[in-house]
Amino acid sequence: MRNKALLPLLVIVLVGVVLSHLDLKEDENGTLLLIDNRAVDIKGEVNDIWTGLRRDCKKIRSLTPNEEDYRQIKRLIQIYSPPSSDSVKLFTVISQQDWILAEAEFAELLPAVVLIKSDASAPNPNLTIIPTAIWSGYTKPWKAAPYIRQYISHQAPQAPNNLIDCFEPKSLSFK
Repeated sequence: MRNKALLPLLVIVLVGVVLSHLDLKEDENGTLLLIDNRAVDIKGEVNDIWTGLRRDCKKIRSLTPNEEDYRQIKRLIQIYSPPSSDSVKLFTVISQQDWILAEAEFAELLPAVVLIKSDASAPNPNLTIIPTAIWSGYTKPWKAAPYIRQYISHQAPQAPNNLIDCFEPKSLSFK
């Protein structure tokens, strides 16, 4: 074989090998890239990277279990759907202005991300769960963060975009 034919032949073989490991799968939620039959949400990955580059989380406050606000949010979620919600375990709890976003897992319920509004003008701040902006369930094979962010921002357009953009799931349910 002549040396001139080796390079084109090598390129053809390499393209063939790569393409034999890749495929596209159409789904009701979009297209997934299959790499050796493992689904990858390319659109979600790109969206997550883009969101990470453009967001500004300096004004976002992360609440911790030793804070009273955190404990009030936990109680609010526990009484939302008793008795199944009694077992709530909070992961991410972030706030901006009068808005709170909480990531929760339960023993008997699907994992959830809950948007909460606080009425700071009341003598005792009144916390209200926004019932239309609760994400509940798994997202696999889709990348969780962009999928949940999109859902909550669509359901509650009045919530601060930056709060929603700064949401990063920590629960294994969304990994």
